[in-house]
Amino acid sequence: MASWSESAFTVMIVFCFLIRDRKILLITRANEPYRGSRTIPGGKKQRGESLREACIREMKEETGLTVKDPKFAGLLQVCVDGDNKEYVSAYFTADDCEGTLTQSEEGNLEWIDFDKSAEIAAIHPSYAALFPLIRDGKTPFNVALRGSEGRADYAYE
Repeated sequence: MASWSESAFTVMIVFCFLIRDRKILLITRANEPYRGSRTIPGGKKQRGESLREACIREMKEETGLTVKDPKFAGLLQVCVDGDNKEYVSAYFTADDCEGTLTQSEEGNLEWIDFDKSAEIAAIHPSYAALFPLIRDGKTPFNVALRGSEGRADYAYE
């Protein structure tokens, strides 16, 4: 039997594709990781939260909006050589929310044309990789990303 020391330390993250009127809400990240990249809002799940609860909380914190009825869309598992952590991101989609869009210290928010969003400047590579799955309704998805020395490979399972 393998020891616990061989197990990965896993960080759970949640993200939400909020899509309204053929526009998607993107954030230009103000902080690390990925400062300056554009992606969907999200963040780390807190202890004791369900993934869905974490999605709703993160969206409220980063956007001021209360997302209603987020739907599970899939998982992205990230393992980078040399990092003692693995990252598992749960993605959700939503088309309904209430409240007023409010900028936060997390970054600049803007509504972008959904169909062109994967092609805009500084779009995060994971967004570009997952966008076709969301666009084409290929959910729930399970994607693994393995990387080393500047190289990343997405495996669609």
